[in-house]
This record gives sequence, structure tokens and C-alpha cells, in this order.
Amino acid sequence: MSAPDREKFVQDGYGFGGPALELGAAALGGQAYPAAKVRVPLPMANRHGLVAGATGTGKTKTLQILTEQLSDAGVPVFLVDIKGDIRGPARPR
Repeated sequence: MSAPDREKFVQDGYGFGGPALELGAAALGGQAYPAAKVRVPLPMANRHGLVAGATGTGKTKTLQILTEQLSDAGVPVFLVDIKGDIRGPARPR
């Protein structure tokens, strides 16, 4: 599949209209496709999720981004952060 076809494939599959959480853009084999945004419709945010990975892979940043997007959309967020890594969303904007 060519690069433009891959980008269109992701756009068609994850380019939901309406309120959504934006998780980022697609990447395959070290090639980034910035126009291929991966979005999850906001009504699906009531499901369970898991953010896992080795040290330094972006877990904390991912949780910060998701928490901020949910809060900005008016969704109440309860976040337990034992280590104190996620402080940004607690500050008033």
C-alpha cells in the first residue's frame, strides 16, 4: 500500500466527526503520517482503557493529554497519581 493510501486508510477509519479525543497521528515502520489523525468519539470514553509501556515511552504525557481533553469537553475526571507526575490538569487555566 502506498503512503498516500495508508494515510487515507487511517483517515477513513479514525477520522470521526463530532466531539472526539485526539490520540495523535498514525505511524508505520518509522514513517509518520501527520494528516492521518487518530480520533476516538467522546461517547466511547466511558470504556476501560490501559496505558502501558516501558520507562520513557510517554505514558504520563498520554494521560495528561487525555485528562485535559476530557476536562475541556466537560467530562468529570478523577485521576489518582500516587507519584505526583501529573500536576498540570490540577492547575487553573
